[in-house]
Amino acid sequence: MRKGRYSFWNAEMKIIGLVLLILGISIIGILVLPYRLWLVIIGVILIYLGYKLFC
Repeated sequence: MRKGRYSFWNAEMKIIGLVLLILGISIIGILVLPYRLWLVIIGVILIYLGYKLFC
């Protein structure tokens, strides 16, 4: 029974770690990259996610 609880905790910690990683990269990117490049990056990500959603 304890093993199931540990794997849930481990999965939750992976999600929190991923969110912190994305947040840190975006903060550094906001300070370094220009505004127009951010628009291009977000556009590419949205196109990719839309493609993955419908295909």
